[in-house]
Amino acid sequence: MHTKNQINIVEPRTKKQLSFANQLLEFAITFFVITLSLTQIFTLHAVPTGSMDPFIPRKTMVACWRLSYMLGDPVPNRGDIVSFTDPDNKDRKLIKRVIGLPRDVISFEGGYVYLNGEKLDEPYLTEPGTTYSKTDRFEVPDGCFFAMGDNRTHSYDCREKPTHYIPIGSIYARWLFNLPRFLSIFMS
Repeated sequence: MHTKNQINIVEPRTKKQLSFANQLLEFAITFFVITLSLTQIFTLHAVPTGSMDPFIPRKTMVACWRLSYMLGDPVPNRGDIVSFTDPDNKDRKLIKRVIGLPRDVISFEGGYVYLNGEKLDEPYLTEPGTTYSKTDRFEVPDGCFFAMGDNRTHSYDCREKPTHYIPIGSIYARWLFNLPRFLSIFMS
């Protein structure tokens, strides 16, 4: 029987209960910090086309490193493979090789690329002498870069796009490595 003056006493938590709660909180915070860090530093990128064949085969997942352009010099190096936001479709990310930097002149002759008047050495191409363009010469403006896929005969890149140049600020990440092929099942 309860009386008016009776007080309910709540038992204090035991050290074991507090220890478990603290561990759970530590785990949750650690998981959150690691997840946030990894998504800001690394990113996975699906390459659905063969524009970078054979270096990055069609339907390959690649790991990309975001920190190099977030904290370092935002201007990529020639030859870097970068992921960037497509200036013609802001919802799409592309991955291509950087060919030209601000103030570079890119031209094409006999199926080869010329950078500032000198034939570009492209050891990553499996079919040299197959690079053609409807436009013979491109002058890369300040704040932009010029990129092409390694599979020159099957790449929709700066040579063909309405916006021939990519703003440097649209670079999302730099390619690190291709993930194993079995992971392509996770591509949409």
